[in-house]
Amino acid sequence: MKRTEFVTEISKRKGMNYHKSSRAVNAVMDTIRAALLNGDEVEVGGFGTFGVVTDLNGERIPVFKAGRALKNVLNTCENGGK
Repeated sequence: MKRTEFVTEISKRKGMNYHKSSRAVNAVMDTIRAALLNGDEVEVGGFGTFGVVTDLNGERIPVFKAGRALKNVLNTCENGGK
């Protein structure tokens, strides 16, 4: 799913227009990005945790660790949740 499809899906599910949904998605992504830049982890309950690790060359790499609830949904739904 591409970003535009993601925003369209949010618009449908929440009854919002596309531009309002797009601004909301941008706000979430900007907030996660800023937290990671500050060295913070971002934990989204029932979904997972975004963080940053440093490799042996000193490069910072974003990581995501799925939460238990997300893992359960993916492993119990037919066709991987599709």
